[in-house]
Amino acid sequence: MTDDEIFVAVRERVRAGRPCDGDWHLDHEPATPEAVAAAEALIGHPFPPLLRRLYLEVADGGFGPSCGVNGVGENGHGCVGSMLGDYVDWRDTPADPGDPPWTPGVVILGDSGYAVWAVLDCRSPEGRLSFLDGREIFAADLTLSGWLTRWLSGTLDPHALVGS
Repeated sequence: MTDDEIFVAVRERVRAGRPCDGDWHLDHEPATPEAVAAAEALIGHPFPPLLRRLYLEVADGGFGPSCGVNGVGENGHGCVGSMLGDYVDWRDTPADPGDPPWTPGVVILGDSGYAVWAVLDCRSPEGRLSFLDGREIFAADLTLSGWLTRWLSGTLDPHALVGS
């Protein structure tokens, strides 16, 4: 799917009241341009264009696999925690032995299902994804667009992405 096709499909799912896989009710507005800009400034990199567009034109999170991606604004969606709060905690808190190190420009995008967290690398324009399972980060040959395409087509298996 192209990014435009993904955008339309996600927007239609949100409009149909099926923004994510859970029983979450998406009741917030799109993110403001100021909230997206502030998030990008904090992260130090822009969001991939597709994610930026979804935030600005569809909703401030809550769409996507499992309980949806985390939002960026003050009232944005957060399944557990918040993208920016988790980013700051990960950045500023000394890591426990065995925890993955903080990487500038990399954020926890959201729960991909079954306690597997999607980790978005904003340093790459296409938004490369990795997955956090427990204390291990697994690199995936997957972009944000590919992740959302698999979710929309019903073929996303978080455990296959981490090799479990």
